[in-house]
Amino acid sequence: MGVRKHSNLASYALGNVLKYRTRSAAILIGLVFATTLLCSTEFIREGLMVDLTASLDEGPDIVVQKLVGGRQTSIPIDWKENVSLFSGVRLATPRTWGYTDIGNGKLLTIMGVNATEYGSILDSIGTDIVGVGRFLEESDTRKMVVGQGIVDVMAAAGSPRHVGVGARLSLITYDGELIEFEVVGVFSSDSKIYSYDMVLTDINSAAAVLGYDNSTCTDLAIWAEHGSNVNAVALQIDNEIPQSRVLTRDAIRDIMMKTYGDRAGIVALLWSVVLMSVVLLAFTASTAGSDEARREVGLLKALGFDTVDILEIRMFESVSIGLLGASLGISLAIIYDFYMGAPGLAGYILGWSLVLLNGGIPLVISIPTIFTVYAVALVPILVATVVPAWRNAITEPDIVLRGV
Repeated sequence: MGVRKHSNLASYALGNVLKYRTRSAAILIGLVFATTLLCSTEFIREGLMVDLTASLDEGPDIVVQKLVGGRQTSIPIDWKENVSLFSGVRLATPRTWGYTDIGNGKLLTIMGVNATEYGSILDSIGTDIVGVGRFLEESDTRKMVVGQGIVDVMAAAGSPRHVGVGARLSLITYDGELIEFEVVGVFSSDSKIYSYDMVLTDINSAAAVLGYDNSTCTDLAIWAEHGSNVNAVALQIDNEIPQSRVLTRDAIRDIMMKTYGDRAGIVALLWSVVLMSVVLLAFTASTAGSDEARREVGLLKALGFDTVDILEIRMFESVSIGLLGASLGISLAIIYDFYMGAPGLAGYILGWSLVLLNGGIPLVISIPTIFTVYAVALVPILVATVVPAWRNAITEPDIVLRGV
């Protein structure tokens, strides 16, 4: 009998959702928009954090830069020899990197490394995620490993071009000249996000493109000895080289997560405003109510329904709208992120000059995110509708029916 009673109350509540379709649709549309915005942002933010953490874990333990007047400038490669002498340093290798394009106006990241030194570090960045072809070798000059994003951009250009192993691409140098490179490898499409829009080549070729002198580089990548205290090594370098800015892996992670987290936070502020508007709408509709809805409460009370039954009906109404709104919002967010590439939102949160396409956006769907979405969709709506319903339900039925 108890189960049948609750089933009948739920059925009646669903009928009310359809009966008051204008009010239900207004709340539902607002919920769908708010949850879609929340999910779309969280899928990107969580994917970015997971991918960023994985990439940093494979990167150097310490990055050393040079500051002049508070701004980063090139480093004399001689610094490498000095830094290598510090206790706890296993390898210090120079890197030259910056931005260039391939003639279509899209800026790409170009990084030059010492292939031999990079290859000596087990699982160093890039050596284990080449999907097609090979990584750089010691004798390579004007060779490159390109990210999947460059393949996608070239395939989607006005004059489509297939980029694969053996293809030749020309990069525009700092002074407007062209330097031709041969592609020897392509990073796998599911590689770390750092490689998606990157050209990896030897350090001298990168210097020629970016305008660096061969005696300078952008920074030093340092790996510490196994078991060494990375912070102690970093402090030692910082004390001995006053002009240096020393960043440990944890410091880089904190900076990047704060940067991307702040951008996602602005979007979160927007969805919270939308959600509050929906809650206020639900509260206003439930508080004011229509004469028909108020008579309905009176009739239910006169027919023997008690206050708990009426509250249960209102709870079923709110839960059904909340579940439907959250489910539709999650579904739309999946379509928007996974199938459409999150146009606009991805570019804002990631802040990259290359708009990621064809699955390039790092995305993660986690159980805590889904739980949070359903919670923020259900709890505020329940509070906004059940409290006014309780006030109506405790009113004597004859008073309600007389309209007093």
